[in-house]
Amino acid sequence: MNKVGIWIVVLFVMTSCGANSLPSSDLNETFPVLKPGPHNMKFSHIPSGVFQMGSPEDEIGREESSGNFEPQHWVRLTKDYWMQTTEVTRGQWFAVLKSYPDNNGKCILREKIIKEDDYPVSCVSISDVNRFIKELNRQEKGDKYKYRLPTEAEWEFATRGYTETAYSIKGKLKSFAWYLKSSNRQPHPVAKLKANKFGLHDTHGNVYELTSSFAYDYPTADSVNQAIKDPFELTSSDEFKNQMIRGGSWAERAPFIRSAARMGFLRGLRVAVVGLRLVRTVHE
Repeated sequence: MNKVGIWIVVLFVMTSCGANSLPSSDLNETFPVLKPGPHNMKFSHIPSGVFQMGSPEDEIGREESSGNFEPQHWVRLTKDYWMQTTEVTRGQWFAVLKSYPDNNGKCILREKIIKEDDYPVSCVSISDVNRFIKELNRQEKGDKYKYRLPTEAEWEFATRGYTETAYSIKGKLKSFAWYLKSSNRQPHPVAKLKANKFGLHDTHGNVYELTSSFAYDYPTADSVNQAIKDPFELTSSDEFKNQMIRGGSWAERAPFIRSAARMGFLRGLRVAVVGLRLVRTVHE
């Protein structure tokens, strides 16, 4: 069994380098660069680049969360992409599918959902999300963009916004993150707290965000020359595989909302602390 599989989320339980290691994208670009999308979505331009994914062994909180499952390694993203500036909201989900995912009643912590359109959608399974994305792409087929989930590497690069610290935004956690100590143990409307360099809100806390990557152990890449190119996304239909979620949630302690923290998620599960954020890329 893959080591990361140990970290399957049934998380309804409440619970470095020097200056020469900075990401190698064009730091002269002015951020954020935003564009509108369908259903009042906004997307931020994320340039290609090289960065260290994972966390150093001495990062505070590392051992309390995903620990040895997030070793630092170099990653190279070869293509630009656009990341949604917020988590997908209940209103955006309904605009696409004309229903809410929590209506079926099969959701852990369902009683914690706040049924307002500006709150992040949650209680979504992998199949729910795939259906949402497929329908969004069908509706926007005249658009030049394709919508999908981010890979783990894309998610972390965008979240870090050229930072190498545990959290990507300066200041007290409560100024940019809905987590156990600031959330009153419930979700909150999107985009109410500070954004990172790329203009992304709520990458730390509020709801976990699904990625397209399987649960897997990070490869070894100790130098820039060994950087892993475009780490893979989900390629199997195996319903028993775990898919990675990132960012932590309103129910989590601080170690679980770090930029590097990672967790596996059972593909058939629906939990009120798990949602999504979209990426869009230009059709090739």
